[in-house]
Amino acid sequence: MERFIGFTIPRNGTFYVCDHDEVVRISFDGSISAEVTDEHPYRFVENNADFLGLVFDGLSANEPVLRVGSTIVSYNLDPTKDFVSVNCEIAGQKEVLEFRTLSGDWFVASLSEGGRHLVLAEPYEVALYQLR
Repeated sequence: MERFIGFTIPRNGTFYVCDHDEVVRISFDGSISAEVTDEHPYRFVENNADFLGLVFDGLSANEPVLRVGSTIVSYNLDPTKDFVSVNCEIAGQKEVLEFRTLSGDWFVASLSEGGRHLVLAEPYEVALYQLR
């Protein structure tokens, strides 16, 4: 994949990542695997209300706060910097992740349904973190 346009919120050990040409299903329940689907990326984005990425304007969000159970994540995209500081609080423990950004076009984070996984993405990288 060349330039990501975004991903879906992780649910049941699966999420989808899209670029301008492909949709890839990522499974992470136990082991991680990737499978190219036959979905058209733009139709996929239109048909999935939980899609995050290019259509999300991180610049207009005033430090979004994600909260699932005792896990809290917040961040603020500054397009003049080459990283985003992602503030994580997991069961009272605080940590800051610095996620490198190459374009500054967009950045988005999402917690999985149960709050056990965190996805960070920008046009050139998607990362999955296990939090507990």
